[in-house]
Amino acid sequence: METTTEKKPYGTVLIRAKDILDYLEYRVNPVSLQEICTALNTSKSTVLKILNTLCSIDFVKRDEETKKYTLGTALIRYGETARKSFNIVNVAEAVLEELNEVIGETVHLGIYEQDHVVYVKKLNGKGQIILSSQVGHTLPLYCSAMGKAYLAEQSEKDVRDYLSRITIEKRTENTITDPEKLIQDLQEVKQRGYAIDNQENEKDIYCIAVVIKRNGKIEGMMSVSAPRFRITEEKKQKMITSILEARQKIESKLNG
Repeated sequence: METTTEKKPYGTVLIRAKDILDYLEYRVNPVSLQEICTALNTSKSTVLKILNTLCSIDFVKRDEETKKYTLGTALIRYGETARKSFNIVNVAEAVLEELNEVIGETVHLGIYEQDHVVYVKKLNGKGQIILSSQVGHTLPLYCSAMGKAYLAEQSEKDVRDYLSRITIEKRTENTITDPEKLIQDLQEVKQRGYAIDNQENEKDIYCIAVVIKRNGKIEGMMSVSAPRFRITEEKKQKMITSILEARQKIESKLNG
């Protein structure tokens, strides 16, 4: 009888290095060796060895005066190359700029990766309020418009499997934390063709999102986000109409 074994990743030190980079990604200020060790629950000797290697290849930078660490400049080059390699970014860019101009609000393009949405493109709104999102950052599927647009395209079994392996965090008072209510919300998303995040991921932010498909397969997700106080019924309908038109244009290019 043939048996199968689960494939294990090669090189646990690479995984630990990624953990360090992931931790540094969300730190606004430089952090100390002790802070990294505490956050990752790893010994100083192990973390220091990895940090020294990451510093030698410019993935991490160490301030010699404060002895604290930040992400290095080499990652900018890799990130820019990775961004350009995404065909959907290149194909969608002109349409996203048009959508941004028509709506005057922040436009995001994201992809699915490991139970999260990853921002791969952002165009700021025309107002004085600039949203805190950044290219490369991630957000949960269950409480974001792009994430819910993605989940609505999955089978109920796949959605339940996803919910069973994550921890639902109540990020705002509007976050849907009941799995059954979330599944019902996803069914409504599927029926109307777009997802809404009404301050579910971030207080005072309203988003509308859709998936983008090529040959029936999801290539990414697109959203329009605005401060909640600017959302009137007329503005909402304009956002919906505009993002659906933008999706059609992008999918025409992808499938053409």
